[in-house]
Amino acid sequence: MSDTLVYVYKSEKKSGRYLYLKNKDMFSLVPNELLNAFGPLKYVMMFALSKHKKIEKISVQELEKALDEKGYFIRIDLLSDEENLINQERKYRGLAPLSKEELDDMFK
Repeated sequence: MSDTLVYVYKSEKKSGRYLYLKNKDMFSLVPNELLNAFGPLKYVMMFALSKHKKIEKISVQELEKALDEKGYFIRIDLLSDEENLINQERKYRGLAPLSKEELDDMFK
């Protein structure tokens, strides 16, 4: 693992949406549709990837691979059933909610 620096931004429009960049303020690598969905971004922090064995809700290997291949990584946290539109729709249709693991598998 290299001494890659990671720059973290959060959406000011929607809670639980984070953008990790390999280069600070290098938004040109992120598709416009994703940037528009995120809305205004706020810089949160910078860290050295090599200093972390575990990062909350993502693996270090997954993050490093995305940064190397695309230059960015997007993390969307589903905080509650109220924010989880998939489970809202399932409830409306009389279906059982999906577990966090099932939801995570849908977005891989």
